[in-house]
Amino acid sequence: MSLAALRLQIASVVAGAPSASPGLPTGMAALDAALPGGGVPRGRISEWVAPAGLGKTTLARGLVRATLRAGFGVAWIDATRTLDPRDWAGTLDAIWVVRPPDPARAPWCADLLLRSGAFTLVVLDGGPVLPRPIAVRLAQLARESDAALLLLGDGTRATDGGAALRLRLARRGSTGRAVAMIEKGGVHSHPVVLEIGHDLVLARRLCAHPEIPDRRGVARRTARRGRRGAHAGPLGHAADRAHTQPDDPHGHGAGGTAGDPHRDDPAPGARPLRESHRVALG
Repeated sequence: MSLAALRLQIASVVAGAPSASPGLPTGMAALDAALPGGGVPRGRISEWVAPAGLGKTTLARGLVRATLRAGFGVAWIDATRTLDPRDWAGTLDAIWVVRPPDPARAPWCADLLLRSGAFTLVVLDGGPVLPRPIAVRLAQLARESDAALLLLGDGTRATDGGAALRLRLARRGSTGRAVAMIEKGGVHSHPVVLEIGHDLVLARRLCAHPEIPDRRGVARRTARRGRRGAHAGPLGHAADRAHTQPDDPHGHGAGGTAGDPHRDDPAPGARPLRESHRVALG
């Protein structure tokens, strides 16, 4: 037996027999028509992979809304702790959002949620690539609970094995239109490419913003320089440029130079700041 045939046999054993339950609709008619059972298969692992910003999360949210409307339980594991669920204000009572302290704990959370049997759809968003032993265990739990486990990944794949369905979002050609490619698990034996004919509204996510420069004390320092310049002349300006230090956040002087009558004395208990320059990256 060749290595490729052995891999296919292992994948079929891990995936198991398809569930008799119909699939969970994604909300996209063309995509559902290309999937067996009319949607994401239950009792199996599915993986959707795409670079950030292509609407993978928004497409998954359509699946979540359709599953909730059907009366099923949904759990979303936010492994990177970046999802902002405020847009789900009307459905937060019906969906469980789990945020592990470490992304490496996300598979463990999926294990517990599948074992509970309370959820028909479990979404693992942003977790690490699942090793084969963990994927095998989660696939077995999905079969036992007849639940769909959906893995969302930003890389080339979300698991080393065990996924019955693999959907990839990408941009095509010079137009940059987003397309959905069913690479595995579709109704056809060959990969199917579906063009997303509508704009996806990207889900809100939390992200780090550049630090806002601390501008406190700038006006006070500028005013003091103007007063000193009126008395000291050009040499005074040169001395100020040589010895000026930033003000502390409370607007007090950071400490003067001996013999400079125009400098403010530091406030009691104030700690002088070292001369530094803060650069704000836009």
